Amino acid sequence: MEKSLFDIFIENYTYGKNYLITAPTGTGKTHIAKHLLTNTQEIVVYISPLKALSREVYRAVKEKRKSKYVDSDVYEDDLSKVDAEVLLTTYEKFDSTVRHNYRWLRRVSTVIIDEVHNVESDRGLAIENVVLWAKTNNVPIVALSATVPDVEKYREWLSAVLVKYEKRSVPLHECIVYPYVMRCYDDNRVFSIARRGLKNVKLDLLLGVLDWVLSIGKNALVFVKSRASAEHLADTLVKFNIPAQPYHSGLPYETREKVINDFTGNKVKVLVSTTALGQGVNLPVYTTIFYDLSLPESDERGEFKGWRDLDPSEFKQIAGRAGRRGFDNEGYAIVIAETAREMERIRQKYFTRGDGSTKNGNTLSTPYTLENLTLGVVAWAEGFVREEIDKVIKGSLRFRYSNVDPALSTLEKENLVREEAGSIYLTELGRAVALSYIDVSSLKGFPVNVDDFDALSVVSSSPEVLQALRGCTEGKELLRRWTNGEDILDVCKKLTAKDIEEVLSNSRWIAFALYRVLKALKHKKSQEAWNFYVSLKYGVPHSGVELAARKLHRGVVMKLLFMGVQKPEELCVVSKLHEIEKVLVSMGVGELEFCNPYLVRLADFVKENYGKEVEDVTAAIRTLINIGVIKREEGKLKWKEYKVMSSGNINDR
Repeated sequence: MEKSLFDIFIENYTYGKNYLITAPTGTGKTHIAKHLLTNTQEIVVYISPLKALSREVYRAVKEKRKSKYVDSDVYEDDLSKVDAEVLLTTYEKFDSTVRHNYRWLRRVSTVIIDEVHNVESDRGLAIENVVLWAKTNNVPIVALSATVPDVEKYREWLSAVLVKYEKRSVPLHECIVYPYVMRCYDDNRVFSIARRGLKNVKLDLLLGVLDWVLSIGKNALVFVKSRASAEHLADTLVKFNIPAQPYHSGLPYETREKVINDFTGNKVKVLVSTTALGQGVNLPVYTTIFYDLSLPESDERGEFKGWRDLDPSEFKQIAGRAGRRGFDNEGYAIVIAETAREMERIRQKYFTRGDGSTKNGNTLSTPYTLENLTLGVVAWAEGFVREEIDKVIKGSLRFRYSNVDPALSTLEKENLVREEAGSIYLTELGRAVALSYIDVSSLKGFPVNVDDFDALSVVSSSPEVLQALRGCTEGKELLRRWTNGEDILDVCKKLTAKDIEEVLSNSRWIAFALYRVLKALKHKKSQEAWNFYVSLKYGVPHSGVELAARKLHRGVVMKLLFMGVQKPEELCVVSKLHEIEKVLVSMGVGELEFCNPYLVRLADFVKENYGKEVEDVTAAIRTLINIGVIKREEGKLKWKEYKVMSSGNINDR
């Protein structure tokens, strides 16, 4: 019996060496990762391009070893202490962790990098910096990929032992459907495709393929070029009695989870998706069908520029989702072509044998700069001399032939690094930029030399936020309403809930970076920037931040502010007053866990005595005075009055 990829790796694995594992999708690369995560001493780190993929691996190992899955914002300083043996996150979050140079990183024994070919995408900066850190600190690397474009180049970059496995444990048939046959190029088989006689030939071909898939009791994942296309095609298939649902990143998380559960539970046989699923979520899919081979491209403002074809590497990665070990004996990757001419073009581009690389395969879709990588390296390599920094950078994939001197000169000119006795260190400004995880060039958009500016205007006009707005011109108004606790549903109506969350996430990131930069420069507006950031974080005005920080929904916070409740301690002691209790119950607020036992007892006192004349200044009364529930007015002690809510007082959202 032929050995599996897992068996081959285990037989040849020696701890301390770096490994590059290249094998088709479905051959067990993730199985190797799970084995290393649960059987390697000290802290093992697993990083991937998708939170969903890291979360999936976390679920598989959490019962076997103490594990921590991290999906917090990349700029947050929330990993100074890690009480876990396995850490799972994204490329960028671990790069941020490396830049913080936490002491516990010395206990990292292995870094597993899934889908390592993404180093040649816009994710390259993070992967490069993690690899350079690991190689410099002698931390073993295990890199996984199904579509490495140049195996030897990657092996040299990683200084790795190559484990190459070319045979899938589940055979994959790569086919093109055109009027009205299906030709498979792995074994030269030809099938006839049933037709329904529709004028739309492309749809007619798809329906013929799906009829065949469903007739043998299997399922399919259909890829289209956009979210709108996914919604429309899924609706169309349902009209033809095909049990289909759309799946894309614009859907709320809970909806996506339900769709996946329905699919894996065989309640739904066909998913129509964009490439959101393409990079690694492990679904039991028999057939991947490419209804479209295009992806949208946008400029830095988020404006649609046009369409581009999937490159062969992307196609192979997505196609390989079909035929998963343990579920099927074979899998099919099928492309729909409306004409014989289109079929030939697709065959030449995607089905000719080769390494999957493209002519411009070395060009990153969003090129990161030598300055950015150098700053990231200095963040964890402070005290290195110039020659040592240069040697580290030359260990990168993209800049292996570059001289670091011009980049260091630029960083010095921008006051991001300084040289002292021959060694390179971050300045306070440089630390702010590196740890905020922003592009060096982003500093040009920050008002560092301006005394008077509006943080809202700076953040809403940043390239990162404009791109997330996807052409909506109401970004400033959206952020203004959000930070004031107001309803935002009628702003940027074309954006989905997921899109809005991306806008808010990017806004928080840039606002926090603005604060860090201004603080490093001792700018008088740094506190204002901080206040704007926390209002963005919680979606309430600054007066409600303390309440929102206690995990109260922004709608609850805004109602409490309207009634006159401003502090957590105040809420604790007045929570049993009828009108306030009614609001809390109606908004689904349960026990206030942040209230200590003394404040809970004091709430009973307030409920019993509220509105009565205050005569004696007891310990309880003094506490209520300090909290602000009782006030001194004209020499008398009076209870604070709270407004009564009515349906028209304030928006619920």
